[in-house]
Amino acid sequence: MPTDLTPELRSAIDRFTALDRVLVATDFDGVLAPLVDDPADSRPIDGSVALLERLARAGTPAALVSGRDLASLRAAAGVEPASPVILIGSHGAESSVELDLGATLDDRARQRLADTVEVLTRIAEQHPPVRLEHKPAGIVLHTRGVAPEVAEPATSAALRVPEEVAGVHAMRGKDVVELSVLPVSKGQALQALSRDLGVAATLYQGDDVTDETAFAALRDDERNVTVKVGPGETLAGFRVAGPPDAVATLRAVADRRTAG
Repeated sequence: MPTDLTPELRSAIDRFTALDRVLVATDFDGVLAPLVDDPADSRPIDGSVALLERLARAGTPAALVSGRDLASLRAAAGVEPASPVILIGSHGAESSVELDLGATLDDRARQRLADTVEVLTRIAEQHPPVRLEHKPAGIVLHTRGVAPEVAEPATSAALRVPEEVAGVHAMRGKDVVELSVLPVSKGQALQALSRDLGVAATLYQGDDVTDETAFAALRDDERNVTVKVGPGETLAGFRVAGPPDAVATLRAVADRRTAG
């Protein structure tokens, strides 16, 4: 195994990979792909997505779980439609496989989305040059690279949108505020996927505040392995410094699960 993994994480990987059926899942931006100012410029570290492909083709379910919409995630990660890697986008609101999260984009949700877009568009116009990203079940305010004196009031205003539009859920991440009209999270999506696949344990790596829902959902079972990538308070059981170490963790899992 790579020498840059702590002995404790190595031991956890040993125990995890020895289990019969497991799920290996990871966030994309900030984990397999270094963060950049423009998400359209994001690219995964060479060979990182191939490790997920390798796992999936060898019979170990593997998934990318992201706040990106499904089409953006597929394009950025370079995952072909025929790939066995499962994609979960928009914090669980979209998936390449059917997941029962108990929430659907019905007419009322679509009206909430229209109202939210109207309010957030007004906020963005008042705080240039913040950017908006539209998703099937939400809209995102991006402030990466924006001066703090502009980003902070824009962020505060976006976080108050649920006070104006009932039924909207605000999630704050790294230089983003995502407003979703469906009550879904990465944690709920991972739980549903794990249940549908019938796995004994899940390994998940994430770097953002939004990944804490996944860490929280997995923390009560000691067979699960949760890895925080980068600094910040976390519920994860382990921490690595950045994307290269996250890829090293993934490689260690793939080597063990596909050996022989």
